[in-house]
Amino acid sequence: MRRRPPEAADPSSSATPSKVALIRNSLEPIITLRHIDLPLQIDLLRELGAGFTALHTKVTALDPEPGSDLLRQVGPQIPAIHDLVSRSLVRLSVLDGSQYTAVPGSRFSLDTLSGVTASASIAASQLARAVGDNPLDGAVFAGGPPVDAESVRQARHAEAAPVLAESLATAAQHLELSAICCQYTASAIIRDLTEHPEHRPDLPELSPAQYAVLERIARGGTRRYAPLKSPVRITDNDGRTIHPKPFGMLEKERLIRVARTSRYVNQDVVVTAAGQLALDFQKPHRSQAPSPAKPPAPRHTGGRKR
Repeated sequence: MRRRPPEAADPSSSATPSKVALIRNSLEPIITLRHIDLPLQIDLLRELGAGFTALHTKVTALDPEPGSDLLRQVGPQIPAIHDLVSRSLVRLSVLDGSQYTAVPGSRFSLDTLSGVTASASIAASQLARAVGDNPLDGAVFAGGPPVDAESVRQARHAEAAPVLAESLATAAQHLELSAICCQYTASAIIRDLTEHPEHRPDLPELSPAQYAVLERIARGGTRRYAPLKSPVRITDNDGRTIHPKPFGMLEKERLIRVARTSRYVNQDVVVTAAGQLALDFQKPHRSQAPSPAKPPAPRHTGGRKR
């Protein structure tokens, strides 16, 4: 009598739980996170927030009086907002799928930045609505009934004025919210990196002299004067000269940034996000002072006390 060969075992039924987990894990796709310059993204987010703040100031200052002047004021602001929306989407796309998404707390930061595009788009929509609700002067159809052109104009302006004021106020609110969210996202990235040192970016190791110069620049007020045919001079907020060698290293490593407005005027120097992280994460290598010598312990002579 011939014996039947044993049936092939089902891996899912006969494998131990540890083997099943190993099989499943091997079938899962491997997700590779893109490595990006996180300090640079922080700086760009701050610049983006400053752009929204500048637009908020402009929209707040708009005169809601109906007419052609309002059109000339509102018109340029709409494409400016759309440009900031595009830049927001770029920042969001860069952060998405990067190593930052592995940092605890990053989800809330990305959600906040996603809201910037929605809020800014609402601001642009409100300004577009103001354009549509803004009454402009023009001639009526020929052959129509005679009308008092001035009275009609005043009535149209009176009806549109509160609607325009509300649209401009709503747009300004959403621009302010967009600016706050950009600055919050930048601060949140710094917070997350500070709370989770294992995710900190690689930063250059600073010497004591370089760290001291970076501290001086971080206080604000540092200027670099670069005339055309004279040596470059760098001073801090107290007017003290900063040596160009550590300054040059900090600039090369992008720990500081010089506002190159002109070669013939004082140029502002600011600490970048990478520079601030270096200040927060590193400590100056100061030699420890020797501990004071302990006084000698009293010796027991063995004599009796009188």
